[in-house]
Amino acid sequence: MKYLRVLFVEDNPLDVELLIRHIKKGDFEIEYDIATSLEEVSDLTDEYRYDICICDYNLPGFSGIDAVKQIDKMDKDIPVILVSGTIPDEQAIDALLSGAKDYVLKDNLGRLLPAMNRELDALEQRREKRKNDKLLNAIFDGPVGVRVSDQDQIIVKVNKAYCEIVGYTEEELLGQSLSLITPVENKQEAEDAYKSLIGGEDSTLAQVKEVKSDGSFVDILVNYSVEKTSDEVLVISTIQDVSDLLMNKSFLEQTSKSAGVGGWEYHIETDVVKMSPKIFEIFEMDDRTDKNAEQLISIYHEDDRDIIREALVDCITNKVPKSLPLRINGLKGTKKYVRLTFDPFVVNDVTVKLYGSLKDVTEEKILESEIEQREQRYRFLFDNNPNPLIIVDDSGSEAITDVNFAATELYGYTKEEFVSMTTYDLRPSEDHEMFQNIVSSLGKKEKEGVKSIRTNHLKKSGELIIVDVHWKRISLGGVRNRLILLIDITEKAMFEQELIKTNTLLKTLIDSAPIGVVTVSTEGIVDKVWNAQAENIFGWTNEEADGNFLPYALREKKAEAQNYLRKVAESGKTELITIERETKKGDEIVLREYLTPILGKDGEVEKIMLLIEDITSTIKVERALVDSEQKYRNLVEASHDLVWRIDVDKNFNFINNASSTILGYAPAELIGNSFINYVNPSKAEELTKVHEKVLEGQVFESFPIEMVTVKGEVRHLTGTAYPILDDNGKIVGCSGTATDITYLKNYQSQLEESLAEKEILIKEIHHRVKNNLAVISGLFALQAMYVKKEDAETLTILQESQSRIKSIAAIHEKLYQNHVFSSIEIKSYLTDVVSEIAETYERGDRHIEIEVLGDEVSLNVNQAVPFGILANELIVNAYKYAFDGKDDGKIEIILSTVGEELIFCVTDNGIGLAEDFDINELNSLGMTLIKTLSEQLNATFDWDTKKGEGVNFKVSFVPDKLIKSTWIKKMPEN
Repeated sequence: MKYLRVLFVEDNPLDVELLIRHIKKGDFEIEYDIATSLEEVSDLTDEYRYDICICDYNLPGFSGIDAVKQIDKMDKDIPVILVSGTIPDEQAIDALLSGAKDYVLKDNLGRLLPAMNRELDALEQRREKRKNDKLLNAIFDGPVGVRVSDQDQIIVKVNKAYCEIVGYTEEELLGQSLSLITPVENKQEAEDAYKSLIGGEDSTLAQVKEVKSDGSFVDILVNYSVEKTSDEVLVISTIQDVSDLLMNKSFLEQTSKSAGVGGWEYHIETDVVKMSPKIFEIFEMDDRTDKNAEQLISIYHEDDRDIIREALVDCITNKVPKSLPLRINGLKGTKKYVRLTFDPFVVNDVTVKLYGSLKDVTEEKILESEIEQREQRYRFLFDNNPNPLIIVDDSGSEAITDVNFAATELYGYTKEEFVSMTTYDLRPSEDHEMFQNIVSSLGKKEKEGVKSIRTNHLKKSGELIIVDVHWKRISLGGVRNRLILLIDITEKAMFEQELIKTNTLLKTLIDSAPIGVVTVSTEGIVDKVWNAQAENIFGWTNEEADGNFLPYALREKKAEAQNYLRKVAESGKTELITIERETKKGDEIVLREYLTPILGKDGEVEKIMLLIEDITSTIKVERALVDSEQKYRNLVEASHDLVWRIDVDKNFNFINNASSTILGYAPAELIGNSFINYVNPSKAEELTKVHEKVLEGQVFESFPIEMVTVKGEVRHLTGTAYPILDDNGKIVGCSGTATDITYLKNYQSQLEESLAEKEILIKEIHHRVKNNLAVISGLFALQAMYVKKEDAETLTILQESQSRIKSIAAIHEKLYQNHVFSSIEIKSYLTDVVSEIAETYERGDRHIEIEVLGDEVSLNVNQAVPFGILANELIVNAYKYAFDGKDDGKIEIILSTVGEELIFCVTDNGIGLAEDFDINELNSLGMTLIKTLSEQLNATFDWDTKKGEGVNFKVSFVPDKLIKSTWIKKMPEN
């Protein structure tokens, strides 16, 4: 049954029913619509796709012809058959001319079905043609190139895609021969192939090259199809540009070859293995034909063959992919490591074939072996490195993950203890915050490389050590870590401190050296060292000289100085030179310079040290002596010092007459003999070395000599020694002088004896002064015995005088007892004085406690005597007046120092002073002494008191210094 959609243009529904029954007789299943006006015809045909239209001729308001024209106007391919009761012939013809396909009278509906079938078949053919045309146009206008050529190889049609492939326009190609786009070397072959196509061969597929408009070649895949008609033969070619595909294929093949990977496919039913070229290459097969499974398995190592067979069975049966590391013996004898993979291809749950790859992994295997060896070496080096090594998690936890033996030895922890710790555990707690900041900074972007820090660490024992920490980020198993190298520099740090001290000492020695010390580069540029003596010699300061060429060798002297420096730099040996130069003020001076090379780390001369001695005055004397040989001889012979010349063999060839006085030998007895025969044997070797060094060019301004006289006595001398040069500058001997200082040594001994005698004498004087003062004190005591008790005033005067004398005597007693006669220790002195005063003034009816407190201070004799009398007066006054009416009391004597001042206080807890007390109005001898002695000491005398609470007297002065004093200053009351 055929489906049919019908448009009925009919105003009578009964006629429509009649027509439907007739149509269904033709085995049609219909769907229909009814239009009763031209508007409905227009709307329905626009909305629906109808297979046929059955139209009445006579309709209200329009005719069937109008309906035909309306449908035709809308360009709808709908065949229209007119059906009417009566249609005049002329009108029927007009209807057919207007586009109706047929007309049928209603009384003859038997013609309807044949007419419909005819028109429906025609409609189907038209629709099919339109479809084919559209398909052809789509193909022709699609991305695949299409070219049509005739039997003479003339291009008759091309599409846009083909034009783009060859680079020509359509106009440039139409009418041209195929030879236009055929490479010259392929033209004959192409013509023969074209003739074969036209001769009746079926469609064929070929890959060829064609020439583009710019002369380049393009690879194309062509499908040729021949279409023949009665009057012509056409070749239709569909063309695809495969240049990129071929290039990609070549790239993939090359990549596969470079990667060492080949592909294979195993057809289980036929037992055939198809392989890519790379696999043949891996197997070293020249025969590139297909092989069966066992042929290939036999190439593998005999120990691996059963592994392959079992894996094949498992893959086929259980459909399990495999990846096997294997070994092969190449057909040309090469042993290789490979990796074989295969996957099952399953159809209807049955494995029909296997496919996979084969990769040559020999280099990878070798690399893995090398990596394993490197890891073993790394582990050996790590574990046996003499420096402590620690690996730390770098993700933020600071957990220690590994340590070597040296680390356990340094810190005292076991490896098991280490891996349960963090790096914080190795640091003192006070350093944790600083270390946290360092760890935090590691999380930020930082440059790659080794980082270093010096810090403190703790051993397990608690011992603090100083370490240099060097670390570098590493990756172990994909985990970020830090490799930390630790160097214990505790001893080194101590050495560095010692080195700093040594350098400081060296700098002090250089700065205080009696000769100029200068360091320069090999080019003569002053390099930092230009000591104080160099400044004194030349006048230029260190700041002026540093960084500049030797300032005293400018202008015409510069080249000479450079030559000397170059000679030392090239030879690496010390040079001694005597040169003339100018000071900053322009004064001419003569210098003796020692040029000593300073070697760098590479053993090459890096700097030159100059030891500079101003010998201007010495040279002037020497030159004056050379100018007058007679004058020289007279001076020499008249000299009380030995003057001598010695040859290279140590023999005297001249010595002056002083030898007779000093040694008892006449010059004639010494000349020709070795000086070694006349020196103290214990000094012979030392003096021999001096002689040798002089012959090498050194000068000795002062060195000790011990010589033996004709009587065997040892004489002490101080000598000088200089090299003697001939006219060619060659050293031929040495000359020098020697001063007899034996009498100085004897005089020194006499002075020491005299000093000892004077010390005894001074000590005896102090002892006798003390004894005389004791006699005077005793006289006062005897005198007091003859004074009547009623004469209390006289008795008091005698006691006070006796006390004052005792205070002076106590000072001389202390000086007598001391080893030093210029000063005494005051606290000890006051303790003795207090004891004497207490013995003198103590009464049985009362008890006075007295105490000496404070610092021990020394005073010279000039200050000790007035201070002793002053202290005596203040203490005696406290005894006499502070405790009237009281049975007991306390006196404190306090010594202290504040800055440079000595503070002496006498404090009591007695009755105190009256509110109107004024020391300046008192005219007693005691107060006069206090004022006078305070002025003598340049002291400030203060006091403070409160009635009933005692008095505090304070004396302040600077020992050994004279300062202007407002001798008395009253302190404010409490």
